[in-house]
Amino acid sequence: MAVPPSPRALRTEQTAAFLREVLRGRRRVLEVGCGHGDVARALAAAGHEVTALDLELPDPRPAPSVAYAQGDFLAFDAAPFDAVVFTASLHHIAPLAAAIERAAALTAPGGLVVADDFDLDAPDAATLRWYYEVQELLVAAGVYAADRLDPPRADPVARWRDAHAHDPPLHTGAQLRRALAERLAIRERRRCEYLYRYLCGGLPDDARGAELAAYVLAAERRGLAEGRLVPTGLRILADRA
Repeated sequence: MAVPPSPRALRTEQTAAFLREVLRGRRRVLEVGCGHGDVARALAAAGHEVTALDLELPDPRPAPSVAYAQGDFLAFDAAPFDAVVFTASLHHIAPLAAAIERAAALTAPGGLVVADDFDLDAPDAATLRWYYEVQELLVAAGVYAADRLDPPRADPVARWRDAHAHDPPLHTGAQLRRALAERLAIRERRRCEYLYRYLCGGLPDDARGAELAAYVLAAERRGLAEGRLVPTGLRILADRA
């Protein structure tokens, strides 16, 4: 029986698999919001030349075909890329219109801009009730970091909103779509699972955590397939004319 990947590796694999699919034939890639660089290294292993950018680089481990850059995306400049990829980062960058304009400037004509993100407005009460019940159960079992538990509220939607209060406010899925459409040609939009990513972030990065992460991902997918849950993930592909 195959050993399931650790929670961190599971999130990386899911993101990288999507990006490998949509980035075929595009060699030079800019990843915005690279974090520890896991996705950048996975894309490089698939044959891409990746520039991995973030405000801070906590773990810039050297890897073939990966160049790290630390700084503000809005001030970043380089020769145009075949693709600019935002990995769970575009919802944070403000002003949003300036971020899209910078992405367009950094994308070669005929290139692709990809947002692998989430829609703050998407989950309904039933979806969030499921999410918080899983979160609380994992905390009670002693396998989830208790400090990641969102402060309790009777209304799960209000609880979610409180947990995502930010200054400046996070961009919603509708705002992301509109901003991209104003400057680029949207090719495709996909809804997908996403809440498992939050839950994986609080699990131990060991064999037990790996089993639980695989279960949580399967449970979210099952809930989506059965119509009990609403997809929180949002993936947008946009062409640079």
